[in-house]
Amino acid sequence: MQAQHQSSSVTEASTNTLKAGDKVSYVTIKAEGRGYSLSARTGVITEIEGEIATVRAGNGRSITLPLNKLTPEGQPNALTRALMGGQ
Repeated sequence: MQAQHQSSSVTEASTNTLKAGDKVSYVTIKAEGRGYSLSARTGVITEIEGEIATVRAGNGRSITLPLNKLTPEGQPNALTRALMGGQ
């Protein structure tokens, strides 16, 4: 008798696979007039300490972001997922 495995759409928790030197994308938000502007940015992780990453942005500046706000290069970032309906 074989066990039957049902497929599930539930996302399983996984360990973060990001490391220093990885190219990542992230979303920034900026207040403009009476609204907000969202944009997708890219950068390179220079350091990871706990759950916080230091990212060298495209303009050369370093910023700190939580690891859960970073998306590996080549994968849809949060802005893309929001516009595509969470797919």
